Amino acid sequence: MPDGGAVVRAGDDAGATTAAGSPLVHAAERLVTRITVLVDEVAALRQENAALRREVKQAVALLDHAARTGATTAAGGERRAKLAPTRRRRRAKLAKGRATPDSVTAEVVKAVLAKFGTATAAEIAQEITKAGAPVSGRAVRFLAERAGAQTFIGEDGQRRYRI
Repeated sequence: MPDGGAVVRAGDDAGATTAAGSPLVHAAERLVTRITVLVDEVAALRQENAALRREVKQAVALLDHAARTGATTAAGGERRAKLAPTRRRRRAKLAKGRATPDSVTAEVVKAVLAKFGTATAAEIAQEITKAGAPVSGRAVRFLAERAGAQTFIGEDGQRRYRI
């Protein structure tokens, strides 16, 4: 017997050995058993799912029928049932216009940058807002780029602008 009691079978590949009490064989058998159980469970769940789908379709059909019946029996419902369903028109969105005041221009952003040297968009926006023209940092970013300000990442990781 080669290698500690392993038996060489004539039908196996050359050099392949299996041990009757091998832990690997037992683990493989347990795995096959578990997979078989899982396959059976999945098949049962699919059957249950199909039954539930049929029930849901029947319930939807029942609700549709009830809705049609309820619409025709309501006062004046026969007339409404014969007319095409009315579609609601969406309200048109109002034009937003410019959120940034006209007084805030690229030149104003340039002036604030000249005062500070380097600043974040939020700092620039805060300074312009203090002066009486409320503006957001996002608008300042747009205006700073149009003003020709250089953008760089500061030591604190924030986007900063300079002239």
